[in-house]
Amino acid sequence: MADIQPPDLETRLAILNRKAEADQIPLPPDVSLFLATMIKNNIRELEGSLIRIGAHASLTQREINMDLAREVLSRLLESSVREISPDTILKVVSDHYGVKVSDLRSGRKHKVVALPRQVAMFLMREMTKCSFPDIGQRFGGRDHSTVMYAVKMIEKKAKDDVSLKNSIETLRKSING
Repeated sequence: MADIQPPDLETRLAILNRKAEADQIPLPPDVSLFLATMIKNNIRELEGSLIRIGAHASLTQREINMDLAREVLSRLLESSVREISPDTILKVVSDHYGVKVSDLRSGRKHKVVALPRQVAMFLMREMTKCSFPDIGQRFGGRDHSTVMYAVKMIEKKAKDDVSLKNSIETLRKSING
């Protein structure tokens, strides 16, 4: 098993500048630093932001600067300000279903906690940037395939079960505040 950490600032800057050079996007150092500072966990998102800014600058025939970067990425920046924590999801789901957070995280397979646990895994995958292995670790070290199964099961059940669908919607609203 390999522990893969998000790249540090210098690495993100190097990746960004190399991508800008390869795509012939004139990227000022301040915009490069801004992007590398704002987007920390996902290199695809970092590169996508660069491409989005470059395309917008090209289409509107504007020079790339901080104002343009903020304008183009305003929705991305807003969503990163209010990031939902996995612990918030666990707390809201445990309160909703009347089970303890420790029971959701435990390895026990009691029927009483099975559905709430699957719902929590589903919401964590949907509402956070956690990967399947990350979510599995938060639920007693479960394998990523268990989390994938839980997400698929809830998606499938919610299509047919109006009560479950309503519960999930209620939970989403509670989590978002």
